Amino acid sequence: MTRLDYRYDECGLDNVMLMGLEVCQDDEGEDVITIHNINALHGAIAEGIALKQTGITGKELRFIRTELGLTQAELAAVVSKDVQTVGRWERGEFPIDSTAETVIRVMTLQHVEGKMPAVQEMAAWSVASSGEPPILIDATDQNDWKALPQAA
Repeated sequence: MTRLDYRYDECGLDNVMLMGLEVCQDDEGEDVITIHNINALHGAIAEGIALKQTGITGKELRFIRTELGLTQAELAAVVSKDVQTVGRWERGEFPIDSTAETVIRVMTLQHVEGKMPAVQEMAAWSVASSGEPPILIDATDQNDWKALPQAA
């Protein structure tokens, strides 16, 4: 059995890495990657985004909103903003309001039932970053996807 680190662009994000994903070979000897339990994987990605210690990007916000099953209007109502503001955040036209981002992080962590850091700690993470740190997902057991801690 071979394992590799796989960039999971299929989720719509370009910074998600599945670490230690099992690779099989087909009859012609070509590498084949099969991903099982997509719902749990996407929950782990949402958790990884919510726990990252830099600001959430527009693409990541769209991913989380979709994972939470919310429309832009529904998310806007939760964070007391108008729907156009949420759309601008998702398109990366404006940074996400730090208070709204903290609320979104809390909602996401409640949704995936992960550990809940202190709100004060999460509020400090809502700062734009010069780069997009990777969201690392443990892919060694596809029945138990886990977000890996981010390097400080």
